[in-house]
Amino acid sequence: MKHIRKNILLLMTSWVIATPQVTHAAETLKVDLTDSIRPVTHCASGSLYGMTENEPANIDELVAPLKPHMFCQPPEGKNGNQHNFGDGYIVAGRLKNTTAKVQITLADLLPNWPYRWPGQQSWLSSVERVVKKKFSEGLTNIHSYVIWNEPDGTWNTSNGDINTTVWKPTYELLRKLDPETPIVGPGMSYYNESRMRTFLTFCKQNNCLPDLICWHQWGSAGFADAVKSVRKLQQELGIPERPYCINEYCAGSDSDKQQYEGCPGYSVPFIAKFERYNVESATISWWHVPHPGRLGSLLTDNGQKGGGWWLYKWYGDMDGYMASVTPPNDRSEGVDGFASVDRMHHCASLVLGGKTVGDVNVVFQKMPDFLSGVVRVRVERVTWKSINTPVNGTDLISESDMVVEGGSLTVPVKIESELYGYRIYITPLNVPQTPYKNETASIPGRIEAEHFDVAGQGFSYYDNEEKNRGDGEFRTDEGVDVVKAGDGFAVGYTEKGEWMEYTVDVKESNTYNITANVSNGGEVDGFQLFLDGEALTKSYTIDQTSEDWSVYEEIPVATAQLEKGEHVLKVLIEGNYVNIDWLGFEVADPSAVRNTLGDKKTNTLQGAMFYDVKGNQVRREELRRNKCYIGVSSDNKEGVKFVRE
Repeated sequence: MKHIRKNILLLMTSWVIATPQVTHAAETLKVDLTDSIRPVTHCASGSLYGMTENEPANIDELVAPLKPHMFCQPPEGKNGNQHNFGDGYIVAGRLKNTTAKVQITLADLLPNWPYRWPGQQSWLSSVERVVKKKFSEGLTNIHSYVIWNEPDGTWNTSNGDINTTVWKPTYELLRKLDPETPIVGPGMSYYNESRMRTFLTFCKQNNCLPDLICWHQWGSAGFADAVKSVRKLQQELGIPERPYCINEYCAGSDSDKQQYEGCPGYSVPFIAKFERYNVESATISWWHVPHPGRLGSLLTDNGQKGGGWWLYKWYGDMDGYMASVTPPNDRSEGVDGFASVDRMHHCASLVLGGKTVGDVNVVFQKMPDFLSGVVRVRVERVTWKSINTPVNGTDLISESDMVVEGGSLTVPVKIESELYGYRIYITPLNVPQTPYKNETASIPGRIEAEHFDVAGQGFSYYDNEEKNRGDGEFRTDEGVDVVKAGDGFAVGYTEKGEWMEYTVDVKESNTYNITANVSNGGEVDGFQLFLDGEALTKSYTIDQTSEDWSVYEEIPVATAQLEKGEHVLKVLIEGNYVNIDWLGFEVADPSAVRNTLGDKKTNTLQGAMFYDVKGNQVRREELRRNKCYIGVSSDNKEGVKFVRE
């Protein structure tokens, strides 16, 4: 039900909503932050025709922060089709640097509403052209194909049986041309058990079952029963359970409910239930038809952020895993919530809202181990008045330190309007920092760079990106980029400002020579070492070691005095893209002289001959920075071991 209804919407310019507020008795929302129901996917963060060829204009500011999962778009946007905007392939190109994929609604190739059927041969030719275009443009972010949209209202039975005439031949063509991309159906305008039974029975008998079962959901109250029904049908028909795609959702399909599209208070119960029932993808509807490209009414007509945008930004900020939330009534539009636990960043959040006004006791029945003792609790609010009312940001209601008692915590929230959304954000006051595998690195000895301490982002390391981008498949739940290095691992993809910390045990107070096994395929990069927060070395630059990043070279870094005992060593990256395999600490040889070409002793070596550590003679102009050499005077009476800086 996504197309233009002239009697409803064409004259709409702005909605300002006044709703009666009914105060209810205190509700209880139960949360188990230790119960992971699935990884965070932001399954409900997307919209129908929420993108066009030009809107929103600023992808980085308006789209990427929401971490959208999927947008539902027409295969082409041109005159003569259902829509002359929103070309799915152009949109996919615009979204290539985001988390989003694009679902292609094939029926939107056709004109009119209901769709005008051109005949099977013409239809299949058009579908083939669209699929081949995907490959010719090299797109890798196409989510799925929807064969038909709302067949219960858009298919004229005089054209034949839709399953025989459209679904089966189109399914077989798609499997032939593009066997890897999921197929979605039936795309009913609302859930109907009888129609779903007919469709799934046909598909089972004709070997053309959809990869995702799809319908549109108007109002969140009936969703739990719809899922129960379709699960029962699959069991009865012997069909392995398939994931669900709800590619249109809104408070309702009638005009008085369409105005709540993207409203925080109405969106929360949808997202909560979609997460609870493991929906693969869901997109906000498109009832505000004069203005596509507004992310499902999360933006105003002139492209400003509305209250809904900030709610979905909270959703986009979630990472880690989604946790179990139990509402007072799962089969209502009343208060509900969705929660996540992010161990990497040591935080948990719950977003709540619904058709409830008054006090809600949020009972966190079980807390993860890093949220114990005293925790900091922030309660925030996002307001909403209408689709075209911009909202500048969220409001802080309270911030306080609370005690977790018996592994549980209760946070009271007062819901002022059923249109608003609320967030509870919990962080620990202190995060214990421990050595990797509880094995303190010993000095003298080697410290493997990938064995940084355990505590997480901002505590035992800082990385500019949240995910481990390395190919080492090591510590993938951390943000530090670990790459393969020979038979082991190294820290790679480093960027200026990043750092790692290591708990070390210095066995004796002494002077130590510090070396590093590194790879640098660039020009000049480097790092600096700190001990217990104090500079241990100067900022150390590293010349290119090789054009091959897999080639590592041991280089001298510095000589430093270390005191006996346990310390925290910090490696601060000072230049981009140096790979660090390990750091070595050896007691300095008192007979060895460590010098530079610039000091007094070396300057006395006029006409000296220079040798590398392997005994090869090197000309003075070929001496490389940070390399160890031996200089011998021309009369062979004086020599010095030094590092070129």
